[in-house]
Amino acid sequence: MRNIRLDLEYDGANYCGWQFQPNHPSLERTLKEAVERIINHTIVLYSSGRTDSGVHAEQHVAHFRSDTTLTHDNIIRGVNSITPRDVLIYAIHDMPLEWSARHDAREREYCYRIYNDQFPSVFWRKHSHWVREPLDLDAMREAASLLEGHHNFNAFRSLHCDADNPVRTLRRLEFFDERPLIRLRVVGEAFLRHQVRIIAGTLLDVGLGKRTPESMRDILESKDRNQAGTTLPGCGLTLVSIKYSDEIERITNIQPVAELVRRCRNLE
Repeated sequence: MRNIRLDLEYDGANYCGWQFQPNHPSLERTLKEAVERIINHTIVLYSSGRTDSGVHAEQHVAHFRSDTTLTHDNIIRGVNSITPRDVLIYAIHDMPLEWSARHDAREREYCYRIYNDQFPSVFWRKHSHWVREPLDLDAMREAASLLEGHHNFNAFRSLHCDADNPVRTLRRLEFFDERPLIRLRVVGEAFLRHQVRIIAGTLLDVGLGKRTPESMRDILESKDRNQAGTTLPGCGLTLVSIKYSDEIERITNIQPVAELVRRCRNLE
């Protein structure tokens, strides 16, 4: 028995998200059916997490168990030949049988992009959230710094979130000014449902002058979802990377591969 890891990227614009949903195109179903056609048997596809409708990924990790004797090259070339062009596997490895893409993850990084200009962009419309009004980025940075650390993020999660514990640690929350693009980088071990999109929506209110940076403390302490901002659209969110233990990173050497993929994409 093999435990086969797949690292993939995708444009989520045409999907209802990762998780299978009847009568809707999901990334889970798309990848699962492609793998099953190549290895010629049904599988259970385990994932590093679930992304929502319209959300993109530069590195999503999944794995499945199989007795197939196909080589890595045969699997990756075969699967990529039948998946749509907006889904691509770029790395494959055999992992220890007990390894889990989800439970062994040590860190996840997301990026939320805001396109801040008088007019929307044709090229960024599916990969960013357009905001016409000028934003006070200094105020947004000050507000973001108050959310870093170990907190109860009950006010910053979906009312439909099924996580038992709303306490999470945000290791890094920072803005990059590349206007008209503004990038919000969020790094943490794990996230609640819609957490990054709600944080982005609340920080956007600060940038628009609707809230003060100091209000972040009050929102955290309230533990009330109604006190935070709106959930921004999924199109602006990208899962950037997932990191595992140093031992796993050395074995797979995935991070440099993912970085090379991103650099090549930027040159296109």
